[in-house]
Amino acid sequence: MDSSDYYIQDNSGIEQVQLDAAKNLYQSGDYDGALKLYLNMLSLSMSYKLYYEAGRCYYKLNDLEKAEEYFKSSIAIIDSNNPSYLYLGNIASKKQDITNAIKYWIISYSNKPYDESLCLNLASAYFTKGMKFYAIYYYQKYLKYAKDKDSLTYKEIKSGLDRFKQNSHELYQKAKRAVALKDYNTAIDGLEQALTKFPLNFDMNYLLGKLYYDKKNYNSAITYLKQALCIDNKSIDVLQILSATTLNSELYTDAYCYFKRMIPLVIGHQKEYLELIRTIKKLEPQINTDEISRHELIAEEYYNNNDYKNALFEYETCLILNPNLSHKYENIIENLKVFIAPEADLIKMYMEQASVWHSAGNIQKANKYFSKILILAETGSPEYKIAKSRLTNV
Repeated sequence: MDSSDYYIQDNSGIEQVQLDAAKNLYQSGDYDGALKLYLNMLSLSMSYKLYYEAGRCYYKLNDLEKAEEYFKSSIAIIDSNNPSYLYLGNIASKKQDITNAIKYWIISYSNKPYDESLCLNLASAYFTKGMKFYAIYYYQKYLKYAKDKDSLTYKEIKSGLDRFKQNSHELYQKAKRAVALKDYNTAIDGLEQALTKFPLNFDMNYLLGKLYYDKKNYNSAITYLKQALCIDNKSIDVLQILSATTLNSELYTDAYCYFKRMIPLVIGHQKEYLELIRTIKKLEPQINTDEISRHELIAEEYYNNNDYKNALFEYETCLILNPNLSHKYENIIENLKVFIAPEADLIKMYMEQASVWHSAGNIQKANKYFSKILILAETGSPEYKIAKSRLTNV
């Protein structure tokens, strides 16, 4: 697997001539020489950047234990936006520790989601674990951010995904025809086959969940409806069926949490909002707050298996059951949101910086951030349109 290579400029009390010399030695392939200089500088100044650079030298010299030690020392000094996580992921991967490789790469990805090599690493790692949902998710990210659209790797991955999508779409169309004929067993079989090929399709997960619900196979219904919710966590249709499914299964605490999740989605519709509040009030006496420990255990299992979307869902459930535990769950919930969709925060930050520079008349710097937004934002989104219009008008 490819890995990116980051260099950090460091001016923290170290003579620039030494830094330049170490950098030049590293770039020329003299990792022993560069390492000696970095270790000498570390004896004078404990900088996270110097630990990182020394770690890179050890990594190039294939001394993975020492490299890991120095990367972790770098993170111990400064954790935020530290490229050491990328290399820790690479080291874990070399040791066949795929779970920790993903854990470290996800942190690195949250800082730099447009790194195509990182997206490819994550896709390959999830594929190795048999987690196809996430593997395809990151293969799609790789296709979005890859700079060389003519490379063999790009063409092979795109061809494979296009084939999976097409096969899945054909099976989905057959399933819909079977539904129209009320041949529900054939529809279910077709949808299950379709989702093994391309599990990221919301409509297929939703339809399959509904069919299982109608057959009163509530466990299977919950499985596919929750997967649909992982794709679109603001779907009120999915939440409504999940609520009904869990009520029919006498899982009153789960039903209560699904109803609570609907509140922000109906806040502007008075009739639906008041009806929802009444339903929640009726359920409150049947809520078992001891369920928090069960959901927390499930969340930890998901997290330890790199299933961050479902981990987020379970931690949010814990907070719904007891809002007073925000001190316990809010940080991990926010971190998981960044792991899953780091683009949103970056786009917001870049838009603010671009607007400041644009207002100040510094078009060159504003363009830099607008260009980054065009890379990260979905085509047609409000942020994409604003960035493109500002660039067009320059």
